[in-house]
Amino acid sequence: MPLTISNVAMEEKNKIATNSVFFIAIEIIIPSIATSVKINNSDSDVVWNSSTWVKFPLELDEIVEKAGEVPQVNLRVSNVNRALESYIQQYDLYCKTNGFQPITIKMYALNSLNLASPIAESEHEFILEKPTLTAEWATFQLGASNPFLRRFPLHRIMKTCRFIFKSTQCGYTGTISNCNKTISRCRQLSNSSRFGGFIGVGSGGLRLAD
Repeated sequence: MPLTISNVAMEEKNKIATNSVFFIAIEIIIPSIATSVKINNSDSDVVWNSSTWVKFPLELDEIVEKAGEVPQVNLRVSNVNRALESYIQQYDLYCKTNGFQPITIKMYALNSLNLASPIAESEHEFILEKPTLTAEWATFQLGASNPFLRRFPLHRIMKTCRFIFKSTQCGYTGTISNCNKTISRCRQLSNSSRFGGFIGVGSGGLRLAD
């Protein structure tokens, strides 16, 4: 399918010489931190779409799409200052406490002369499949969401709470940082009216509800 880009980018692309540049802006959405990480691979910080995208060393493999396969790509972000490593460690602890939630990576192709437009020249969204860390690079193996890996039916009837701790469904806003998802713990936190489990369910077998 042909790639559609803005008229500004098209004009700059077709010039023999231009002072504009195309670059990649990447937003890393990590459930364990309140604000997403916004970086770009140009030679300066960039303000786009009401956000500042910090210049950061990164490498991106070619995005290849094959029929019948979920597209994958490797993203390498500098880990020299250990910033990404700290985020991954926080994320690992978050998943152990609150259950798994994927890291989402959004990639935007931008042109330096068209930053006034909130619409990127192209946009891709991936989920993190496998992070690896070295002293030099944080490498993210990225893949698109695979519909065959989604749970169906969506909801399960379980004794333990199905909500993520401190999420909108949970509703707890206190200072406690952990929950074992039981009704007794919910009562201790005075939040049992928002309990997301089914305490009447027996211990034998699994029941599904659509």
